[in-house]
Amino acid sequence: MPAKTAPRPRAKPDPEDTHRPPRDVVARLENAGRAFHGRAVLRGVTASVHAGEVLAVVGPNGGGKSTLLHLLAGLLSPTSGRVTVDGHPAHRLALEAAGIVGLVTARPGLHPLLTGRENLHHFGGLFGLAPDAVDEKAAPLARAFALSESLTSRVGTWSTGMQQKLSLVRALLLSPKLLLLDEPTANLDPPVAEMLHGEVRKRADAGLACVLVTHDLAAAEAFADRALLVDGEVKRELAFERRARPAPGPLLTAWQEAIGAR
Repeated sequence: MPAKTAPRPRAKPDPEDTHRPPRDVVARLENAGRAFHGRAVLRGVTASVHAGEVLAVVGPNGGGKSTLLHLLAGLLSPTSGRVTVDGHPAHRLALEAAGIVGLVTARPGLHPLLTGRENLHHFGGLFGLAPDAVDEKAAPLARAFALSESLTSRVGTWSTGMQQKLSLVRALLLSPKLLLLDEPTANLDPPVAEMLHGEVRKRADAGLACVLVTHDLAAAEAFADRALLVDGEVKRELAFERRARPAPGPLLTAWQEAIGAR
């Protein structure tokens, strides 16, 4: 009678794994390219965006970073290859899966004569949300961005930082699966930029897939999990070791203490 084989000891689960968000692929670019008037701006881009991560896209001016973001947003169709979000062709999102992508650009794009709340009501209404439903969804976001007391005033009287924070609230209002940010802090004071990046990171850690186009390499390294270096094509892909959020540098700390965020 053959001797019994001792059972193999089971590997102990990594305690960190229980806290990691799911790594499902939310968006894909497969050999994607885009040309304008016969000139290729992007060519042969293959990349994935996962739930629970921030993917930074960096590169020189004119290198195709914003074009890549617009392909993911469905604002442009690829002239070659394929771009999908949550299994849908990205250029058909408006018809098949409206609301699963949130977009924030350097310009907030708000109606200056409307109040903050009216801006959110207008946007939510475009997606079939009643004003009461918008208020319910917006309330915790407005608190997170310190906007609750300003929602009844016209956004044309707001600072650029406040408007950009409302733009992010608007993008998150429909609980998107993919958040796209195109230079969202380009016109912001450092403390506001720091807060905005921190809120994005917090939501990525909770499972949201985020793509950040930026010229700020320090921010990309501090907040992103991976980065694509793009100049017409993907030149390099880098992964960053996740670590505790580094403390602000002495200049930013002095700015926050002397001036604060407005």
